[in-house]
Amino acid sequence: MVAIGDIERLVAGGESETVEFKATTGQRTEAARTLAAMLNGQGGMVLFGVRPEGRIVGQTVSDKTMGDITNACAEINPAHPPSVERIAAPQNNRLEVLAVSVPPGGAKPYSHKGRYFVRSGATTVDMPDEVQLSLVLDRAHSLRRWELEGSNLDGEALDEVEVRNFRDEAIESSRGRFDADASAAEVLRSLNLLTDEGAPNRGAVTLFGRAEAFAGRFPSLGCRLVAVPGVEIGEELQDDELLESNSFLAMRRAIAFCERNLRHPVRINGGLQAEADLEIPRLALREALANAFGHRDYSLPGKVQVRVFADRLEVLSPGGLRFGLTPADLLGPHPSHPWNPNIVGCLYRRGIVEQLGTGTTRMARSCVRAGLGRPAFLASATAVTCVLPRQGQWLKSDGAPVAVSKKQASILAELASGPATRRQLADAAAVGAAPAGEMLAELRDRGVVRVEGHGRGARWHLT
Repeated sequence: MVAIGDIERLVAGGESETVEFKATTGQRTEAARTLAAMLNGQGGMVLFGVRPEGRIVGQTVSDKTMGDITNACAEINPAHPPSVERIAAPQNNRLEVLAVSVPPGGAKPYSHKGRYFVRSGATTVDMPDEVQLSLVLDRAHSLRRWELEGSNLDGEALDEVEVRNFRDEAIESSRGRFDADASAAEVLRSLNLLTDEGAPNRGAVTLFGRAEAFAGRFPSLGCRLVAVPGVEIGEELQDDELLESNSFLAMRRAIAFCERNLRHPVRINGGLQAEADLEIPRLALREALANAFGHRDYSLPGKVQVRVFADRLEVLSPGGLRFGLTPADLLGPHPSHPWNPNIVGCLYRRGIVEQLGTGTTRMARSCVRAGLGRPAFLASATAVTCVLPRQGQWLKSDGAPVAVSKKQASILAELASGPATRRQLADAAAVGAAPAGEMLAELRDRGVVRVEGHGRGARWHLT
């Protein structure tokens, strides 16, 4: 129940993405649009009886007033009646404030009189076409998932050795409650990978299918692997592989391909022994591949692509970002909303991914620890691309690589943890203040860092 104290706290905070003020219910049509926009976002509340400047004035409320609000909100589609509460105005008990609220909608996108809206800060604006399309696909996907559809194949189409290896690894990692002697069919049924008739569904074929059994039927399975000597795809390829296979085999082959085409720098460990590792951490590479195979839209044509360039590695996954995620969200903690829950669940049970929405942040940390820049994520309506920098490179937010020295990489790695002063960055790079200033000026000119403030209090940030 909303009390006047709650209203006063909301009003003190001002209008926002989740709060809007209306002086009277004469603005109920605009309010209904805002409520539709809030349903398409994080939810929120419209307060009638509060002026735009934040003064609580209240209004007279009758049965007709309540009916007018109900009728205005009835134009929202799909139907989602809001909660309406009446609160006495603080200066005049004969007047009331109406608090009309909605939660985040579960059947997005919502329209009002056929138009779709979203909140942009404290303003209600028309929903961009690409956002509307993404939300429509999300809703359709919740009703019918590709991975649950029948494959029109029988159990002979699956690699039982792969299923048994999966069972044993899941048991060993304590991520699967299977009997040690469970049959392939028992394992698959427990993972929701069989139809009601006991035949493998598309998710089962994606994970465990034998290529010779499904060849030509599922062109989205497998991957395309390409390595070029330069920084763009051209006529000359130094390595090229087209693989039609289940996802587990495709990931293994993709990692082997990357190991073949990436450098293996030698590092000295704490015990002074020389160790050779990939220039891009295997953890980051595995996470990028797992995200591509786990979250891609298998209903779209085209395979996962891995492209090794001289300055970066790209992993392209067909299908855009879903459930309202943006590329910026992927660099911080975010909810885990897998497009293919059963497939991602199997990747989790095999120890390949976590289901906590932290894989991309762990990927970024591993790259920074290795002296590389953070990965970049690029998204369109048809694909998501993860860009990983190679040794000696740093990525700008648009995925463009910038060559950096080891000292500059040390400065950038320090900034990846947060803003810092020039003195702190000089210490991180083990250089004097003047050389650090020169390096920062060069990085600023190349669009990698920016500075806020002046003098000793100035703090440097990654762009």
